[in-house]
Parts: sequence; C-alpha cells; structure tokens
Amino acid sequence: MLYLTLSILSSCTLLWMFRYFSDNKLNIPGIITFNYITCFAATIWVNSQELTLNSLKEEKLQIYALLLGGLFIITFNIISRTVNYFGIMISSVTQKMSLIAPIIIGLLFYSENLSFLRIIGIVTAISSIVVINMPFKENQSGQKKFIYWIYPFLTWLLSSIIDSAFYVLGKSTGSKQSAIFLATLFGTAAALGILFILITYMRTKIKIPLHILPFGILLGLPNFMSIFYLMKAIGQGWDASIMFPINNVGIIGLSMLGALLIFKEKANKYKYIGVGLAISAVLLITLS
Repeated sequence: MLYLTLSILSSCTLLWMFRYFSDNKLNIPGIITFNYITCFAATIWVNSQELTLNSLKEEKLQIYALLLGGLFIITFNIISRTVNYFGIMISSVTQKMSLIAPIIIGLLFYSENLSFLRIIGIVTAISSIVVINMPFKENQSGQKKFIYWIYPFLTWLLSSIIDSAFYVLGKSTGSKQSAIFLATLFGTAAALGILFILITYMRTKIKIPLHILPFGILLGLPNFMSIFYLMKAIGQGWDASIMFPINNVGIIGLSMLGALLIFKEKANKYKYIGVGLAISAVLLITLS
C-alpha cells in the first residue's frame, strides 16, 4: 500500500504544479522537456546496477518504450492544456477515467476475480468521476468553446493507453526489465522534447528561458516517482480491478482538495457528492 500511496501523492503534485505554471504564464513545453531529462537522469541513478549494455540488448520491449516515450510527452502537453482551460478538478477526472481500460484487460486476459463488492466499487468509482464533472456545461467563464473539449477527450484516451500499457508491462516483466523500459521511455520523451525545442527555435528564433530549468527539475521528480512507485505496486501483485480504481480515485479526491485549498477553485454540490462517492468506492474495492 505504501508504493501506491506514494504514486498517488506524486501524481497529485504534478497537477498542482501544472496549475501553478499556468497561473504564472511559464513556458510549459520547455518545462516538460526539462522534466523528462530529469526523469531520465533519475531512472539511470536509481537503477544504475541494472542498466547495463547487455541487459539493454536483451530487453524485448524497447520498441514499446520508444512509442510510449513519444506518447508520454504528447500526453503531458495535452494535460497541461486541459489544466489551463478547465482547472485541476476537470483535468484529474478526465485523466483518471482511464481506470476502465486496465480493469477490463485484467478481467479478460489475466483471470482476475470480480466479486460483487468489487463490481459495486468499480461502478461507484466511475460514477464519482462522472458526478465530479457535473454539470457539464458549467465553468467559471460560461461554456467553453466546443473545440477546447478535445483536450479532456485526448487526456482520457491517451491516459487509457498508457495505464493499460503499464499494467501489461508490470504483469509480463519483472522490476529489472521495467527499469530498462523506463529509462528508454523517459530518454525518448526527453529527446523528442529537445527536438521540439530546436525546431521551435529554428522557426521562431525564440529561446527557451533558462530560469525555467528548476521548474523542470521540480516537475520531473514527482513525475518519475509517480511511475516508479506505480510499477512497484504492480510488481507486488495487485489486481488491476483493485489497484487502478484506488490509484485514480485517490488522485481525483486529493487533487480536488488541493485545488480547493491551494488554488481556490470553485466547487459545486456535484463535486462534493463526487468526492463522497470516490471515498465510498475506495472502501468497497479495498474490502472486496
């Protein structure tokens, strides 16, 4: 449970930091690039004994790590846009609707148990996500333009792919291989971020301000820890239908609390009801 708790805290920190960056008009694409450089360096440092040339050659999932690395940096930029347009609460619930995908995979392909309490808990978790997002047309400045809703949708879709990929990886490999996988993933995301910065500079001659480097490092540390501890939790043998609802509902509830207390985001009755449902879902799934 410790690894899962640390992953939840780290994931919430990411959303809070995105809100801070947005409020202060910082260069988020540059921060995200420095963030993945930090993630790559942290992975190398933590797993230095496991990341050898021979083990790299033996890794059979490198192509998936490369693809997910590209997906990671794209998703991170989209999440930052969602936070900017809709706030932390909407961003967290749309991102964490991804819990449905790995649960279905666990039930269909890994023969995980589906008790009555677990079914009720999963339904309650999904209901909490929907209710927190109600009423769907209300926000601080009236209805958002329809085109902006592509960001929450893409946040959900890409997060579903990422969660499912990590679940399958955790089930099919051990922690040693996953360390190599993470190094390749973060390295790919960092390389693509640097490439994007170079292309942007060649087209616009706009330089990335160096003062954002500390923010990239501060974002990278919880980003690395959210994935690292999630993989550790999967490696402990958690069922997807238990772990992902607890992880995602925990992130929604805690990130909402931070949004209310730290950033003074407005909450309506639906959001409070949603938090209550989220807590109930965690209890039901845990008891199952």
